[in-house]
Amino acid sequence: MKKRLVSYIFLAAASMLAAGCNILPEPGSLIQVPKQAVAGAANSEDINSIAKRFLPKGTVLATPNSPVQSKPVLTADFDQDGREEAVVFYQSKNNSGPVGMFVLKKVGDKWEKVFAKKGTGYEISWASASDVTGDGKNELLVGWKIGSFAGSTLEIFTWRKDGLDQMAKVNYHELDLVQIDNDPKARLAVWKKDGNDIYDVDLLEWKGKTLQSDKHHYPSYFPEVVKYYQRRTVAVPDASYYWYYLAEALLKANLPEQALTAVDKGMSFNMVVPSYDQFTELRDKIERKLALAGNQDLVLEVRNAGITMEIPREIAPYITYEEKAMDMAGYEVSVFVSAASGKKILFTIEIYSKDIHVPENDSKLERIAESEQFIYFARKPESSPNGGGIYEKSHALVDKMISNVRPGFVYPTFTNLENDLIVQQVKEAADKYAYVTSGGKMTEGIIETFTKNGMEYRYMGPELNTKEKLVGYLSESYTPGTIRSYILRASLIEQEGKLAQPNVDGGSLLNYENAVIVLRKDNGMEKEFDLKVSLGNSLSFEYVHVVFSKTKDGWRISSDLGTF
Repeated sequence: MKKRLVSYIFLAAASMLAAGCNILPEPGSLIQVPKQAVAGAANSEDINSIAKRFLPKGTVLATPNSPVQSKPVLTADFDQDGREEAVVFYQSKNNSGPVGMFVLKKVGDKWEKVFAKKGTGYEISWASASDVTGDGKNELLVGWKIGSFAGSTLEIFTWRKDGLDQMAKVNYHELDLVQIDNDPKARLAVWKKDGNDIYDVDLLEWKGKTLQSDKHHYPSYFPEVVKYYQRRTVAVPDASYYWYYLAEALLKANLPEQALTAVDKGMSFNMVVPSYDQFTELRDKIERKLALAGNQDLVLEVRNAGITMEIPREIAPYITYEEKAMDMAGYEVSVFVSAASGKKILFTIEIYSKDIHVPENDSKLERIAESEQFIYFARKPESSPNGGGIYEKSHALVDKMISNVRPGFVYPTFTNLENDLIVQQVKEAADKYAYVTSGGKMTEGIIETFTKNGMEYRYMGPELNTKEKLVGYLSESYTPGTIRSYILRASLIEQEGKLAQPNVDGGSLLNYENAVIVLRKDNGMEKEFDLKVSLGNSLSFEYVHVVFSKTKDGWRISSDLGTF
């Protein structure tokens, strides 16, 4: 079933400084592979078996809580000698004792323990290897969970001489590892609790010898914080503190006009924490930002559609937009003017994939732009909005607004490590399911079939034709229980010592390459994610729900095969 996404945003809030150029990078060019070393075998011998030989007495291997793709052993080349070291995480067998880690390095033909550290908490909340300093060398990032209220402590280590040396430490409750487009240096988006579900958020980068706020890239990351507080204000609309933190996030996202609306909304309710003085101070800061913006047009990124629009400042407070997927795999952004007489359409931008469908012989469509993948059209209503005043003024500026619509963005995009690893793991799992349902690779390409109890079956390929082989193939992606459930549900049978499945076709148009996580829920040993996944190469999409479970071998998908 095709799902629809509708956004309703006040463009008056989108007070972004114009970039001063007409050519922006296309959305597709901004996608990059996360610069992250993930767990992998350091040699042909099973690395887990090697790690177990060095475990302290009374401990077992432990899977870090995040990122979701984490495993008990992380391998990466920290000293740049061309060989991977192995970082081993452990915990007490009874789960009540200490946690810790140690590093194994292969010297000649033997593994040696070259570094060890006991954790400062009771769980391993994070483990990754990324270039934080921008020098092309991996640093080790390890988070230790202290408690639900206290949160976690992240320690960052770099390789010096013959071992790891701690270079920084930061406290957090939630953490994003962020990679800015075309920048080798990873950033830390640190969320610290300032209340039950209120967070003080900062984006940190390594400068000189310390972690410092990366204010230059606030407009890239802070729209994510805005989304969080928008959801909170919808859930509890009369809580002044949510409006305060929303206004603060909007200001950092370079959306001062919307920030002003949010802070005024918060001040209309009872103000205790933050105090009236704090609200007033924030409002003054927003007004100073607006004064600096002057009369420049507002530059707005519509990221779901991959376009940038410019809105004349004199009508910006009255402009809204909505976006949704269309039939024939198109995507639509409708721009409205809203005042006393209600909301009225000004124009619509329609976007179509060249590979799927491009409308022809539609005289009402004006072709305005083209990228490598998409063609962009504008559609005007047959009649202008009546009502005088702001309606007429907005209608007179429609051609100007349409002429300034263009593919691409103003601010650099970013990737989020855990999001990318989740999408990668979901894609791999979906690909494995598709491969299994196809039967795998057949000998000489010949499919062998037979009929049993009135149903036609086909034999699985040689690498999948026993339960042991099938389970082994799927076990890197799925939990054991999920695999057992699939074997029963898919009506797999054994015939003449070989595994066979019903001879039916399957397939999916879902394209996970550009999938985006829109909602997440952390239940400790289980994490749930809602992903927005495009259909083919279009901007149309479906939502899929995927559940991950923490196992002794790492995070695995526990959602049924074929449900995503």
